[in-house]
Amino acid sequence: MRERMSERMSVRLSERSGAGLRLLLWMLAFLVGCQGGHSTLRSSGEHPLDSRVRIHRSSDGSLQDVEAMIADVADQDVVFLGETHLDDVTHRMELAVLEGIHATGRSVVVSLEMFSRDRQQLLDDYLAGKVSEDQFLADSEPWNNYETGYRPLIEFARRTGSPVVAANVPRSVWRKAAFGGGLSALDADQRATIADTLLPNTRRYWDRYDRTVRGHGHVNTDQQPQQRLEKVQSLWDNTMGESVARAVKAHPGSVVVHVNGGFHTLERDGTARQFQLRSRGTSMKTIHIVPSFESDRVEVEAGDARADWIVATEPVARGLSDGSLAVYMTRPLRYLIDAPARSAGQAPLLIWLSEQGVDPGDRLKELRTLLGEVPCLVVVEPIYSNGSGGSWLAEDHRDEDISTIAFGLQRLRQSLLAQRRLDPDRVVLAGHGEAADVIASVSIGDVDWPIAIIQTMDPPGWFAMEGLPDPAAADDAHPGPGLRVLTSSEHQDAWQVEATARAVVGSPMAVEAVTGEEARDSLHQRISSALEL
Repeated sequence: MRERMSERMSVRLSERSGAGLRLLLWMLAFLVGCQGGHSTLRSSGEHPLDSRVRIHRSSDGSLQDVEAMIADVADQDVVFLGETHLDDVTHRMELAVLEGIHATGRSVVVSLEMFSRDRQQLLDDYLAGKVSEDQFLADSEPWNNYETGYRPLIEFARRTGSPVVAANVPRSVWRKAAFGGGLSALDADQRATIADTLLPNTRRYWDRYDRTVRGHGHVNTDQQPQQRLEKVQSLWDNTMGESVARAVKAHPGSVVVHVNGGFHTLERDGTARQFQLRSRGTSMKTIHIVPSFESDRVEVEAGDARADWIVATEPVARGLSDGSLAVYMTRPLRYLIDAPARSAGQAPLLIWLSEQGVDPGDRLKELRTLLGEVPCLVVVEPIYSNGSGGSWLAEDHRDEDISTIAFGLQRLRQSLLAQRRLDPDRVVLAGHGEAADVIASVSIGDVDWPIAIIQTMDPPGWFAMEGLPDPAAADDAHPGPGLRVLTSSEHQDAWQVEATARAVVGSPMAVEAVTGEEARDSLHQRISSALEL
């Protein structure tokens, strides 16, 4: 999808790091300089991206390399590349696929979600050298991250003489159709930029869509797929699917490589299905690319339905978003620990996320006084901290902060269980205030955090806008009790709505109303009970 409906960076990791009273958890691999616009093979035959990606063939779950994947898809009529739009290594992987297929001797057609049909002539003129790049960029309405994300693909097409398909619906047109009266509100020229015939997406596709955008006001679960034909998502999928089908007919013998947001072609649905409905008998493969902080550890089970090929990329850099670009760097997650002697036996573990304005050392002492000598206590400093309290989240990049924190907390949990004499069945993640917001997003539905307890006097906020995953399979069921929320009676109903929604996808959550005067005591009591003190 055009907007941020792609999967958030995977942050589930199982790795050990060093110990000490104040430990540094280094959360990302060291960076290596980004490569330029070409992705060439080394003389040994190893692809330079092999060290940055982990590739699985979903049919048997086997681990493969870049060249094996390219060899498999190169004989297809169409290859769908599902991406997260901002990830640097993802875009380098896309370029590698284009170059690899071209190197086999087959002609390539590049099809892009990122350009709309009304810009096709301008795109053709640029590829033919009839207009300058400056003029092309001024008039083509490129995405904000064009320079880092899609320019290498366009320049590949220029170098090789490969056609490029502007596959999508113009923004002005889909807005008018979806929000201003439907297809009947369009003139003939506008209507021509949308697929001739609109075919319904599947019920499963719309269910997944509704879970993903549930906090953004786009959900209407009562509508059947046929009733949603003129919705934005349907217009995009139908038009891109038709654009790819037209490209196959216009360029027989070529491989059409279509790039879109991963949601559009997940499980060979959406745009991929719309193509198949219009082009029976053609061959296609799908590649699903997702950045992951644990890319070197990702495993894929045989029969994974997401795509024919699943690629986990190492987060190195991201393109322009919310006014800034970024490279990912090593970053510490600092914590204090007060652990009982090993001779005391297996201890329960409390991981407490410290709050703003409170010295972590003072909080550690207070928790010891409140909870006694039995548990192992860990107080984690906020990531924006000067050592005496700070902030957990920056408003303009909350998703990145949540992913980073989740990654670090996972490492912390694994490190402590490996190094200390702890009871793995009595591990509690807890906090209040801003830390409660973090814990809710990090722990919900995660089997590695079976018990999380928060106290907040605020409504769900951003938590209520997060997309929901597919319902968990029976063998992946959360052991419970899950996330426990202590909140005010004013916001209890809002949190209960979240608990109901989360239960549907197998993420247990309980809500309890507490008064302001009793809230802190209630939190400590629930923690003590969960630790079985």
